[in-house]
Amino acid sequence: MKFKKIFLIFFSLSIFLNPYLFPQAEAADSYLLSQNRPVFASSYKGSAEPSLAVDGDATTRWESQWGRDPQWIYVDLGATASITRVVVRWENAYAKSFRIEVSNNEYEWTPIYTNSAFTGGTTDIQVSGTGRYVRLYCLERTLPAYGVSVFEFEVYGTGGVNPPPRPPAPNVALNKPAVSSSEENNNPNLQPKDYLTRNATDGDRSTRWSSLASDPQWIYVDLGQPIQIGKVVLRWETAFGRAYDLQVSDDAVRWTTVYRQLHGSGGTEEIPLYASGRYVRLYGMGRGTGYGYSLYELEVYPYQAGDPQPTYPIPSIPPVSRVQAGSGSYEINDITQLEPLYPGNRTDRVQPPIPSNDWWQNLLIRRLGNGNGLVTLPLKAKYTRNGLALLYPGAGFINGDGGAINADGPPDLYVMAGNITNIAAMNAKVDGYGDFSVDVVLSDDSTAKMRTTLVKGSPYVYHTFSDPNAVEIYSPALTRIFDDSGATILSTDGSSLTADHIGIEVTNVDGAPTPRTFVRHYGVFAPPGTVFTKAGNKIKIRLGSGQNYLSIAVLPSSSDLNYYYQHGYAFVTNTQVQYAYDTAAGTITTTFTSMTSPKRAGFSADTLMALLPHQWKISDTPLTSRTYSSIRGLMKVREGNSFTTVDRFSGIIPQFAEPENPEYSRSNLISYLSLLDAQLANTSGLMNLDPYWQGKVLHPAAMAAMISHQIGDTARRDMYLSKLRTILTDWYTFSPDEPLHSYYFHYSSDWGTLFPWASGFGVNTGITDHHFTYGYFVFASAVLAAFDDNFKTQYGPMVEHLIRDYANPSRTDPLYPWFRNFDPYEGHSWAGGFADNDSGNNQEAAGEALNAWAAVYLWGIVTGNQAYRDAGAWGFTTELRAIEQYWFNYDGDNWIPEYRHGVAGQVWGSAYLYGTYFSGAPVHIYGIHWLPTAEWMSYYGRNPQEAADLYAAFLRDNGGPETDWRHIVWPFQSLSDPQAVIAKWNPSLLQQNEVFNAYWFIHNVASYGNRTTDIWAENGAAVGVYKKGTRYTAHVWNPTSSPMTVRFRNAGGVAGSAVVPPRTLAKVDPMQNTGVVDTQPPSTPGNLTATAVSSSQINLSWTASTDNVGVAGYDVYRNGVKVGSTTSTSYSDTGLAASTT
Repeated sequence: MKFKKIFLIFFSLSIFLNPYLFPQAEAADSYLLSQNRPVFASSYKGSAEPSLAVDGDATTRWESQWGRDPQWIYVDLGATASITRVVVRWENAYAKSFRIEVSNNEYEWTPIYTNSAFTGGTTDIQVSGTGRYVRLYCLERTLPAYGVSVFEFEVYGTGGVNPPPRPPAPNVALNKPAVSSSEENNNPNLQPKDYLTRNATDGDRSTRWSSLASDPQWIYVDLGQPIQIGKVVLRWETAFGRAYDLQVSDDAVRWTTVYRQLHGSGGTEEIPLYASGRYVRLYGMGRGTGYGYSLYELEVYPYQAGDPQPTYPIPSIPPVSRVQAGSGSYEINDITQLEPLYPGNRTDRVQPPIPSNDWWQNLLIRRLGNGNGLVTLPLKAKYTRNGLALLYPGAGFINGDGGAINADGPPDLYVMAGNITNIAAMNAKVDGYGDFSVDVVLSDDSTAKMRTTLVKGSPYVYHTFSDPNAVEIYSPALTRIFDDSGATILSTDGSSLTADHIGIEVTNVDGAPTPRTFVRHYGVFAPPGTVFTKAGNKIKIRLGSGQNYLSIAVLPSSSDLNYYYQHGYAFVTNTQVQYAYDTAAGTITTTFTSMTSPKRAGFSADTLMALLPHQWKISDTPLTSRTYSSIRGLMKVREGNSFTTVDRFSGIIPQFAEPENPEYSRSNLISYLSLLDAQLANTSGLMNLDPYWQGKVLHPAAMAAMISHQIGDTARRDMYLSKLRTILTDWYTFSPDEPLHSYYFHYSSDWGTLFPWASGFGVNTGITDHHFTYGYFVFASAVLAAFDDNFKTQYGPMVEHLIRDYANPSRTDPLYPWFRNFDPYEGHSWAGGFADNDSGNNQEAAGEALNAWAAVYLWGIVTGNQAYRDAGAWGFTTELRAIEQYWFNYDGDNWIPEYRHGVAGQVWGSAYLYGTYFSGAPVHIYGIHWLPTAEWMSYYGRNPQEAADLYAAFLRDNGGPETDWRHIVWPFQSLSDPQAVIAKWNPSLLQQNEVFNAYWFIHNVASYGNRTTDIWAENGAAVGVYKKGTRYTAHVWNPTSSPMTVRFRNAGGVAGSAVVPPRTLAKVDPMQNTGVVDTQPPSTPGNLTATAVSSSQINLSWTASTDNVGVAGYDVYRNGVKVGSTTSTSYSDTGLAASTT
């Protein structure tokens, strides 16, 4: 008993000495004021941004930069409030000395609580103070090596703008009986907690109901009695419902639909309702993934006075229909079809078809773009709860293992409209777009409170505001504010300046493993009479002259402020890219234009444009001396609203002509073709539901058809063409009678895109890899159409649907957007549909991107469609240039020197990765860019030394020669050293269905040398010109039914010419006037007779051969040895030995 008494005395003494260790009773009527309010901090680390301290989620946190004191975070309550209680839920990295402060202007702070000996845990204190802003000011960290970390910063009291809370309604579905259409109990990898129906109403978010993977599926809960329902909450697992109904019933037999969702995107859906029923059913009609429907919780809440009373229209679901395209067709309206996430975050100014696969589409599908990067270079932006974040990321840093370059770090500054007060409702919506720009509205209601234009290659960001007196720029990294002379201005909090522009200096760190510090400069350009007021790390702005605009630019240096000021009022309103293929000159010309609207008289109407390396290296447009560092290399600044690039293009053919080097053997080739024949004879492997892997069947068959035609094996050629026709016509035709979700395409009107059901790489739900995938289809279709006019006529419209989907040259197409997959400013395609990553969009397989362009070009050649021909030529040439610069770094001047690899496996908007999605093996990281093997790949070897250097880099990364993917690596190696490949040739080591194609490619390079752009066809014919030593050889493809005259040109003018027969791939000397090219052997002479004249002489005669061009003469052989020639149909052979044969 004595011990107990002593313990009680000690415990009471502890309470007396430190009353802040325990929760305090809050004042009457006090409530939480700070949740989801704007919040600002001295710094933050990584993704642990300040808004996470007021999100109501105790598992997320704000974390400051490490190793620096003091640190602070403050919340804007929206209006003056009476503060009665503050709760700080610290993580282990707490402040041992801190204070709570209040302010009404963000720069004059009054302490209302101080603790200089805190020992961790949760701070829960009663306070008394008044202010709009409440700050946690941390003087000293407890862990010197780390920062300050807070799970939640809660401010209680009365006032502010957050309304008083309403009494919570109970979840009347909790632990109530539930019934479903099915459970995924057929999966041995799942436990009952992963699929049982009752899990959806057990209140445990670690359990779930999961249905079978089919449609429809449903689940309902019995509430026990009729309830007036006010809200239903669906907490989806990853396998969400895209199209579903919410239904009510009093008998679980007759159901009434009260809500219909056709564009669900998963996550947590809170759906206000005003309906009555005992039973509530989720009726799933269309899944969002290939799995079933999976719910953590199905929650139902009763109606409370003051709740909304919505009445929802129930849109009709149209029947599945077939749309004819020639003899082909595709499907529309199948509600069970997998679909991309709905592009809902847009204004009425943006209507389908909508571009995907660019750099800003994350805004369309997720609130605030889910905080993902909008990479415009030299800037990187993102939308956050603090507004639009801007960063000048520079050239980037190497990651810890040297396998990636990232250009990233905490934002330099944020731009915000202060009249956005409901942060929980704040969203960014796309309001328009150009070829390399996007317009975005940020607001918490239907008013365009902040409208921003982001432009690729622009150092400027352009804004307009609905309230010109509520503009804010916030920068945790703010160092000083300066003027044109570089002098510091607004040096004290509360000071104001009336001006039309200021400079901002920030001192920030990057995201490197050991962060590096950078000093960066920005210019802010406003109307005359604007008032700038400094408030801590924030600049409050009242725009002058009754105007509502503001531009911000990242400056190369602080001394450039006035220069950028002169151009800061030329607001970009639209952007456009125009291209032209000049067949006579063999050039591709691209013009980039920014349309501007000057905001002020007396200032330049020209903006500034920063060119990427692949642009300025082939541009004669005058540039300034100003530059920016970037992940792509040095960017150079153009003063003006347009610039032009010029590159060379000399044609593409689907396959080479037959090799002629001495190591080549036609008999070996035929044996390798037989390996492909064995695979194609397996009819069960001919069709593949995944269109990407279907392409891997199409491509070798198409290449083999071209080769068989070259060697005169028409029977084998026709067999391959028959296989192509079987596959392609099945895919290009939809019938309501065929199996659901099989070999046909579905058109989605939400985006304006075409895709099938099955995809291992997101062709359907992610609009991913359309160019990679459909390029195989279009390439094979071009080859088939070259021999089959009926296919071209009947199914050409379906082929062109695929082209229009990924590489549409039309700006007025009602079904598909302009060049879906291509980013014309970056100069290359993007694989991802939504750019939903902090590093922006990405592309891995550079070779398949080029193959897709080659396919468009070849289809244009086959059909005589110059729009497709020119689009393919432009895209191929531009993307090739970008690949050589950014994937291969052929010039050696674009990557930071710390990156030691020879290739980038993946190129992101603000990053490079040495890796692939499927492997980290060097042979795959390099090889993914060297496939599929085709003639277009000869462009990689225009400079053989560059190809040799890249192969040598592969050997270093690989630690020696290749042991896999030889059918891919060896053709690339042959671009610089074909004899080395011939010397190690071993067909048993290659993928067997590709042996023939690798063999043909390697021996062609050995025969004819490397591709050159010295010579081209002036009429845009499909040619490949190669140079070996001083000898030029042209391979010319004429897929038409008429002879084609080809004239060759070089820098000196007309070089040579040839007439190529119909449906022929011919090889000619482009420096000579060849006339009609003879590509067919003459017929065999007939009726051979032999007459003995003497014991040493015999006379031969025969009937004449025929030939499409003409017979020049006959060679006579004795025992396989040529003994003479003649131009007549007879020959006398003398000098024979008697009694011999």
